[in-house]
Amino acid sequence: MGVTHVLNAAHGTAYSHGGQDFYGATIDYYGVPAHDLPSFDISQFFFSAAHFIHNALNTPGGTKLLWNCCILMLPECMQGSSKMPHTRHSSSLTSSTSYKTPALSELQQLLWLKGSSDNHVDQVWPNIYLGDAWAARSKTTLQSLNITHILNAADGPYNINTGAKYYADLQIEYYGVEAFDDPSFDLSTFFYDAANFIGKALNSSGGKVFVHCAMGVSRSATLVLAFLMIHENMTLVDALKTVSTHRNICPNTGFLSQLRDLDIKLNEERNETRASATKGL
Repeated sequence: MGVTHVLNAAHGTAYSHGGQDFYGATIDYYGVPAHDLPSFDISQFFFSAAHFIHNALNTPGGTKLLWNCCILMLPECMQGSSKMPHTRHSSSLTSSTSYKTPALSELQQLLWLKGSSDNHVDQVWPNIYLGDAWAARSKTTLQSLNITHILNAADGPYNINTGAKYYADLQIEYYGVEAFDDPSFDLSTFFYDAANFIGKALNSSGGKVFVHCAMGVSRSATLVLAFLMIHENMTLVDALKTVSTHRNICPNTGFLSQLRDLDIKLNEERNETRASATKGL
């Protein structure tokens, strides 16, 4: 067939094991971790998928693309939509009163660039590991990483039903969040409790925390992002860039919107603190 580009609309360890490493350097790969469920919002990938297909078709040398019909639904190239929001280093962002939370569409664009890891587990921040259900059930993997704490963002009988008893022989402290990867699910109610659990884990002697859900890209990634924003004083933009550097993540639109609300709240609090400090001078 001579295929040069592959768009996988069932990307992820729970579905297709293919990835850039699988296809090698001769094929350009882009993965969309979508679920074939009526409730799944695949529209969040329309722009990025369209651009991947468009760029593939405009690559010289007789490009052939393995794809689906999604490009037929979108205008040619989506003019102007490829612009990435200009950002600065996190230290200047969080210390500047000029920072404003980007629109949801701009935040989604930050997730377009795929090139990080799709492993079962990746370290995304010192002593914070983000991963999937396979890694959560692999005691050998957890022991090799010296994990001391686990945050399960897909807890419960209808999710990844491990629980504290599953890790009883490993002396691991467990915290479960019974969340569903649905844009309508309010994960924000767990932001502070989850962030505090992660913070407590990192402050313990030799603490290493593994945060997971089913695929390690949406629910668990959202809670790690919230931790970085709450405890590490990062903006949402910097948190997204930090985690995405080490692992491909894709919080659903509902979770990303909830993180955006948190970003607005925390930014207002930072500005109020600066204003109070200025008055005291």
